[in-house]
Amino acid sequence: MFNDAIKGRGYVNEAQRMAPLTHEEIATAVRGRHAWNTKTKEWEIKYRPYKNEWIVLLLTINPRIFAMPMARVIPTKIEAQYE
Repeated sequence: MFNDAIKGRGYVNEAQRMAPLTHEEIATAVRGRHAWNTKTKEWEIKYRPYKNEWIVLLLTINPRIFAMPMARVIPTKIEAQYE
C-alpha cells in the first residue's frame, strides 16, 4: 500500500523515499481518475488498487472524515426590518 501511494514521489535518496506520506499522497491514493476506455469508447473512473483499504484506515481515524461540510447560512437582509 505504501509503495503504491508513493509511486509518483520524486526523491533523491533513500531517506526521502521512505519519508512519511503527505496529505496529498493519501488523497491521491483514495481519489479516482478519469480514463478513456478505448474498447467501449467511453470515459470511466479508475481507482488505485488499495482504495478500499485506505478508506477503512481513514474511517478508523474519524468516522465523519468523508462527511460533506455544512454550508454556512449568512442572511443578506432581515425582511422583518422592512415591514
